[in-house]
Amino acid sequence: MGVNPKDTRTKRDRHALDDDGMVLCNPRDKEAAHRAQMEGIATEERPAVTCRKCLSLLYERDKARNEG
Repeated sequence: MGVNPKDTRTKRDRHALDDDGMVLCNPRDKEAAHRAQMEGIATEERPAVTCRKCLSLLYERDKARNEG
């Protein structure tokens, strides 16, 4: 049980938020959504999203909307 060092990563993925304000690639973890928003790595602006999993989910969601 060590102390968590301060996060020193300089380049972080930007995650998309779903309609409920949750991180798209991890929708069941409320704490992850809160952390992402507090750390400034969550966005509602699609062009700013860099997380591969979020981008893939956004693509699938848009594809389903266009087909149906």
